[in-house]
Amino acid sequence: MTGEILCVGTELLLGDIINTNAAFLARELAALGISVYHQTVVGDNGGRLREAVSLALSRSDLLVMTGGLGPTYDDITKETAAQALGKKLVWNQQAYDRMEAYFLRTGRVMSENNRKQALMPEGAVVFQNENGTAPGAALETDGKIIVLLPGPPSEMEPMFCDQVRHYLEGKTGQTFFSRTVHLFGIGESAAEEQLRDLMESSGNPTIAPYAKTGEVLLRVTAAAPDREQALRLLAPAVEKIQKRLG
Repeated sequence: MTGEILCVGTELLLGDIINTNAAFLARELAALGISVYHQTVVGDNGGRLREAVSLALSRSDLLVMTGGLGPTYDDITKETAAQALGKKLVWNQQAYDRMEAYFLRTGRVMSENNRKQALMPEGAVVFQNENGTAPGAALETDGKIIVLLPGPPSEMEPMFCDQVRHYLEGKTGQTFFSRTVHLFGIGESAAEEQLRDLMESSGNPTIAPYAKTGEVLLRVTAAAPDREQALRLLAPAVEKIQKRLG
């Protein structure tokens, strides 16, 4: 399964907020065996958001979106996703009840515009938000899946870990697992020269170099039905690297 991450919010484009959601989701999707080839950030603009969603669905099986699920007029992620998959928005009483309970628990008054957050795409799997007001959702049509998640990491991360991860586990039959080999006293180009044949011939697992300050990292990644089988694939590849570099 191929996946794509689309983070929505003009504040991200302006640099007012650091986009930690993309890094978190990339790690989580990789662990589920979902290959992520594209990440995009788009502002709160209907035309550009529709264009980004259309492009993502044309090249990926799964689109994970964060942000734009709030109560204000410029929160249009849910509406755009539903339109892209030909879904209507329908009232979800459970989502509304959870929202009411949240406001009571926090001692706040719910505004009328919060009601729009209880409108969910028809047929969607709804992910309840235990840490805020915006529920998430997963909608699927003709083999394409869109997962909608709130933007604040304090809401998005627990929703993914507690609910979305389990939902996605049923959509893929493999996982990715990586081992990192740390190299010191050698540059990236020299390491690649000594290991180039291993890198070019690698299929599963793959070997990729990353330069960091004071060291070079080699990330060896295997795809397998489970962690144990991935580790068995990784072991001989790491051993070859260690023997080659000494």
